[in-house]
Amino acid sequence: MESLANLFDGIWTALNAFMGAGLGASFYVLLKTQPYLVNRSYDPKYNAAYISRFITGVIGGVILATAIGPALGKQLGSGAGATLTPGVLAILGGYAAEAVETILQRLVDVLLALVRGDGSVQVQAKAAAEQAEKRATVQGLLPELEAASAGRDDAKFKESLQKIRTALK
Repeated sequence: MESLANLFDGIWTALNAFMGAGLGASFYVLLKTQPYLVNRSYDPKYNAAYISRFITGVIGGVILATAIGPALGKQLGSGAGATLTPGVLAILGGYAAEAVETILQRLVDVLLALVRGDGSVQVQAKAAAEQAEKRATVQGLLPELEAASAGRDDAKFKESLQKIRTALK
């Protein structure tokens, strides 16, 4: 009997989320179309865009209410988080489907960072490779400088070359 009660509770929560998402998505679409309806300039060729936004809103609201809502409720605790029921989250998600998209994208970015790493190793490797390339270029120029100064007996010049060699090592 308890499992039947849990089943009805789950169905009620899902239905609540679905209806709330539909309400939020409908509200968004009505707010966006209202100025065109008032001015009698509504163009039916945009119906597909409004239907698409409605469907996106419903899906976003259900995702926010069922998938992200429980984690969000735990984070907010018993204060303001207690008032964010699945129905309220579904309305918010239905109205702000773009916000749900952003949340999902951030979650994907976090997961990718966990799998790939934060990229600091690649940055350090690239910097080391550039440094090694510069060092090789300067070391390649040193013999040319010595050959060019072969006829000169300038102790200061030779001392400078030695300082460059020491710095490169």
